[in-house]
Amino acid sequence: MEIRGYVVGVDGSVPARAAIRWAVAGARERGVGVTLVHVADDEWGAVGALLIDEVDQDAEKRLAEELAYARSLGVNVPISGEARTGSPMAELAAYSDEGTMIAVGTHKTGFHYGRAFGSRSLQLANLATGPVAIIPEAASRMRRGVIVGVDDTPAGEAAVDLAADLACDHHCELMTVRSSEAHIPFDSDDPDERRDWQLRRDDEARGFLATAVARARARQPGIVIRSRVVRRPAGAALNELARSAELLVIGDSRRAHAQLGSLGAVAYDVLLNLSSPTIVVHAPTAGARAGQQKAEGESHVIG
Repeated sequence: MEIRGYVVGVDGSVPARAAIRWAVAGARERGVGVTLVHVADDEWGAVGALLIDEVDQDAEKRLAEELAYARSLGVNVPISGEARTGSPMAELAAYSDEGTMIAVGTHKTGFHYGRAFGSRSLQLANLATGPVAIIPEAASRMRRGVIVGVDDTPAGEAAVDLAADLACDHHCELMTVRSSEAHIPFDSDDPDERRDWQLRRDDEARGFLATAVARARARQPGIVIRSRVVRRPAGAALNELARSAELLVIGDSRRAHAQLGSLGAVAYDVLLNLSSPTIVVHAPTAGARAGQQKAEGESHVIG
């Protein structure tokens, strides 16, 4: 996956500033530009032209402040801005494509906040067709490593590709993770049968990881890769492992093709209970997939 530009949703908040810093750093690494987008929410009803003009003026002022902040970071990155009016997440999603990384900030981390208040990042991830990065305001520079959730879908493969590229760019370790938990528990009271069944599930998960490692190794031969099988729900396990990681990368769902509004259960769980900077990757469109060459390599597990 080639990232050709970054779009950041800005509103003057501390989390939005964290997203600006994250996007500018990524753009510097790739030699691409950043566009800051401020959306004046139009859910005002019939409020009159004068108030709408005031809202527009405030939006232009806030965008100018965020542009000044982004340019004050002192990096040689092209930075531009756009002010729009409408539904914020829908307007941001309109910029989405497979080569554009959309970044938004969030102060909602942890189970309580996610369940109690929801997250607009869920709406954005549902509407977007390209990668979406959700950046917590408390993102620490002490974090290290990239973690990727592994499955056998096109979105999962795209997530592995992007995670391998990011690990290479950041000169850090990549960890591939797969849950062996079954959605339907094994129905048996015999402890030996249950143990054998769980071991078979673990072996199946290791097979998925071996394929993912081979794909990542073929794409980025120089990176260090570890693999881990977990025996608990994937979303909870990924968030727990990602607490000290600089990035968590996940596929959007288990659907075979890109599809709006198809965010899967694992992605929902991760975003509702966010613990680290997280990127949601969507399945490539049919045209993009036709032009891709599948990575090849020997299947093995490292770590």
